[in-house]
Amino acid sequence: MASDKKQREFESAENEMSTNEPANAGDADTAQTDDGRRRSFDGSKHDGEAPKSGKEGKDADGTSKRKLTKKDILKLLSTKNQKIEELSEESAGFEAEAMEFKDKWLRSVAEFENYRKRTRKEWDLLQRQLKGEVILEILNVVDDFERAFTVVGDRDDDVVQGIRLIYNNLISSLDRIGVQKIDAKDSSFDPAYHMAVAQIDKEGAHSNDVVEIVQEGYLLGDTVVRPAKVIIAK
Repeated sequence: MASDKKQREFESAENEMSTNEPANAGDADTAQTDDGRRRSFDGSKHDGEAPKSGKEGKDADGTSKRKLTKKDILKLLSTKNQKIEELSEESAGFEAEAMEFKDKWLRSVAEFENYRKRTRKEWDLLQRQLKGEVILEILNVVDDFERAFTVVGDRDDDVVQGIRLIYNNLISSLDRIGVQKIDAKDSSFDPAYHMAVAQIDKEGAHSNDVVEIVQEGYLLGDTVVRPAKVIIAK
């Protein structure tokens, strides 16, 4: 009886072991699988294999590694030459535009210089005209003095001397500013400096000679302020 009981216990234990073996084997496989997954996600656990970066035949940035052919090189050179031609044309356009601006600038400078000279001449002419008008008014006073001297004749009293002193100071002032008498006596008639008021017969005088001065003429530099009024011979 005792031996039968031991026999049954032994058979029962053996059945339990046979039942547990597949489960344990599955657990082992599962553990091995899990460990393989962990190694697959952990690059450091691969068995001596370096991690691959992309597909074969490509760089790390995904561009294909392909050797340039002669056709590719010629195409690149053609594109480069075309770009150089475009830049050359653009540069030529800029140079032409720069030359145009330079020409306009030079013209403007020349026009401004001509304008400056012209305005300067006009201003000088205006000043001479204004000065001439003032001188004409003063010359009228000089004419009055000379007519007074004609009236007094040879008188030489203090009054006449005083008048002559004022007259001489006035003539000196005109001389200092460049006013000079026109020397018309015994000269040929010149319409640029003389104004003929009469024409008479005069013995020993040539035609158009100035034989008498009615009113003195004056110059301001080379400009006639007032022409001399004269009588000329026929």
